[in-house]
Amino acid sequence: MDWRAHSAIGAVFSAGAAWLLGSDGFVQLVFFAFFGALAALLPDLDLDQSKGKRILDSSVVALALILAFLYACGGRICVPGIGGAIDAAILFLIVVGAYFVFFRLFKPRHRGITHTLVACFVFGVLVYLAAGLVPAVCGFSAYFSHLLADRQVKLV
Repeated sequence: MDWRAHSAIGAVFSAGAAWLLGSDGFVQLVFFAFFGALAALLPDLDLDQSKGKRILDSSVVALALILAFLYACGGRICVPGIGGAIDAAILFLIVVGAYFVFFRLFKPRHRGITHTLVACFVFGVLVYLAAGLVPAVCGFSAYFSHLLADRQVKLV
C-alpha cells in the first residue's frame, strides 16, 4: 500500500477516534485527521526511500521547532528571551537529534519492530505523556490502521 492510502486511512481512523471521544468541533477533527495522516506513516520509518519517511523527516523538524518554541514560552505565544531561546534551541536539537540518530544507528529492517503492536503501544504512550488521552488514542488508532492495512498485525 502506498503512503497516500495509509495517510487517508489513518486520517479517518484518527478523526473517528477523536469524534468517539467527544471532539466534535470541525477544527479539532481536522487537526486529528492531519495528525492521524502523519501517525499512519510512522511504521514505514524503517524504509529510507519511502515518501512517508521523507514527509515524516520534514514533519519531525517542524514539530520539534514548534515544541521548542512552546516550551520556551511556557505553552503560549510569545517572543522568548535569550535564556528561553537557548533552552528552545537545546530542546529542538535534542528532539531532532534523537530522531535522526535513532534511525541512523538502530535502523530496523522493513516491517520489523515498527510494524508491531509493541511499537504502536509505545507510540501511544509517548503521545499520552506529551499531549494527553485523546491525542494518544487518535495516534494509536492511526498507527494501528497502518498495521491493519499492511496485514502485519503482530505482537513483536
